[in-house]
Amino acid sequence: MSKNTYSAASIVALDFPDNVRMRPDMYIGDRSIEGYHHCAYEIIDNSVDEHLADYAQNITVTLHPGSILEVSDDGRGIPIDMHEGEGIPAIELVMTKLHAGGKFDSDSYQVSGGLHGVGLSVVNALSEFMEVDVHRNKKIYRIRYEKGVKTVDLHEVGKSTKKGTTVRFKLDPTIFYEIGHYTPDILMARLKQSAFLNPGLRVIFENQLHRTEDAVEETSRHEFFYEQGALEFLKDDINKDIPVLFEEPIRIVGEHQGLTMDIVFQYRISNDEPLVLSYVNTIHTKSHGLHVDGFWAAYEKLMKSFAERLKLDKKGTLVTKRSLSIGLTCIINTRVPNAEFKGQTKDKLTEPTKTNATIRSLTENALANFFEKNKDITTAILEKAVREMEAIESAQRTLENSRSGKLKRKEALTMLAGKLADCTSKDPAKKELFIVEGDSAGGSAKQGRNREVQAILPVRGKILNVAKKQDALKNEIIRMIFAALGVNPVLRQNDDYLDKLRYHKVIIMTDADVDGSHIQILLLTFFYRFIPALIEEGYLYIAQPPLYKITAGKDSVYAYSDGEKEEYVKSDRFANKKYDLQRYKGLGEMNADQLWDTTMDPALRKLRKVEIKDEIVTRARIELLMSESGDPVEKKEFILSNADFVTNIDDIG
Repeated sequence: MSKNTYSAASIVALDFPDNVRMRPDMYIGDRSIEGYHHCAYEIIDNSVDEHLADYAQNITVTLHPGSILEVSDDGRGIPIDMHEGEGIPAIELVMTKLHAGGKFDSDSYQVSGGLHGVGLSVVNALSEFMEVDVHRNKKIYRIRYEKGVKTVDLHEVGKSTKKGTTVRFKLDPTIFYEIGHYTPDILMARLKQSAFLNPGLRVIFENQLHRTEDAVEETSRHEFFYEQGALEFLKDDINKDIPVLFEEPIRIVGEHQGLTMDIVFQYRISNDEPLVLSYVNTIHTKSHGLHVDGFWAAYEKLMKSFAERLKLDKKGTLVTKRSLSIGLTCIINTRVPNAEFKGQTKDKLTEPTKTNATIRSLTENALANFFEKNKDITTAILEKAVREMEAIESAQRTLENSRSGKLKRKEALTMLAGKLADCTSKDPAKKELFIVEGDSAGGSAKQGRNREVQAILPVRGKILNVAKKQDALKNEIIRMIFAALGVNPVLRQNDDYLDKLRYHKVIIMTDADVDGSHIQILLLTFFYRFIPALIEEGYLYIAQPPLYKITAGKDSVYAYSDGEKEEYVKSDRFANKKYDLQRYKGLGEMNADQLWDTTMDPALRKLRKVEIKDEIVTRARIELLMSESGDPVEKKEFILSNADFVTNIDDIG
């Protein structure tokens, strides 16, 4: 057929499982760490849905050696009888047909997170193997698939006194070639979240990843069970050991026509970025949606009314959503019948539209009653909001002065003199800022860079640990970074905060050793605490310098990990040859050309984008590594034993 011929023969219709395996990103988001764990969430959420339907009370997730995941529940068990319309067992239907499942039947599930009916079938298609055991009718039934193709028919394997479903699967490494293992912390955080959001649900996580016949003790077991739900989630986990404006979180609950809400919130004394965690049917909606919009509409309206009555906002413009959000930690946990989300990854609630009005009404009524009875808390929140907005307005005036070339601009230029080697381009979208560890590496980077689009900012020593210092803005290195970026730290609550950002690619470049990893963590903590929008917009990266240079005669190659080095020296390229192995101890050991070839050249370098995959995991890890408590030696050992955590940003929350 001619390459210019376009006819009916050109149209290809893919059947299961090829329709999923050819385009997995359509269903799970990506094929890296987020998509890998999303597959686990789909199976776990099916078991959680059995709890939401008042059947399952216990869920056990076991991580076996070889990254085999097993999810068991004591729910009803997937139906195994013949489906009248399709002529196959119902379990085959839900494992091989997209948009097939009990979530479309309102009698089976009143509320559910897995409304699209593609979770089990998609994971089945993307798995090297999937085996399902169903406990029903006092028997155990089993079926097996490999890469979405049935290899063992549904058959009886034994007797049982239980009910429920067990799914065992291993994701296909030919699909997930960038990652081949789960991160236990991420799985555990998700399971803990499921337990918090479902009072009365017992969730058990068994990590047998490193278990062998001779090392049974390697198995770790964690059990999560919470009776007070979201209240415990906020008080005893998220805001634990953090100074707060009032001791007991505010909690409001409500129900209307099947929609239920459980909202808890509390204020940190600091002016931190808000942390609003929203959930619909236990699904974390990272991009929020109608339920969050309804809460804010009611909360802002009500607080404006109280501010006017209590004469706390004389201007009438200081109590706003922006000022009320500063320091806020809030969990919005809802159950929404027939919920519809944006995309299969379900990060935003879009339907039903009545959700906004219902939650707005329930929230306004409940909070009005609470604030009338607790005027001291009402006053404390409003006074904080007024102070925060006054600080924002003052900072805005300062910024206007600096724009006209007054003191602040001069101070910034003086601070950067002799430090920042800027580039010539004026287009932020093309410009890159390398924050480089040490003057020596900074000198090589300045010589080897592309002067048109690459700027270099060397920093000496370790940046301040902003996780435990409240006067961070007085630190010279931090002020220098803000000045280089061209943003005002006081205005980080503004919607247009990054409008003046001078670089749309900020790259942390440190030595590939423990000290370099520590500096990475300090810088990541700084950006997470002070400029989270930089991460949210996808502007923050980590450079990966090589660890080794392997040379045999005129042939040389760089290796970026111990594993890659071993592969090279065993390959035909270097096998049976005398080669020299150079181990780089730091960036300063490379000359300008080597630094360009390995770490700065866009055509050859390896960059990792920093992304916040899970707010709770991110916060917990920062607290672990950056808190004042704990043995510094233990923290160093943690860094050494968790190299992926500090050098592979996909694992940083």
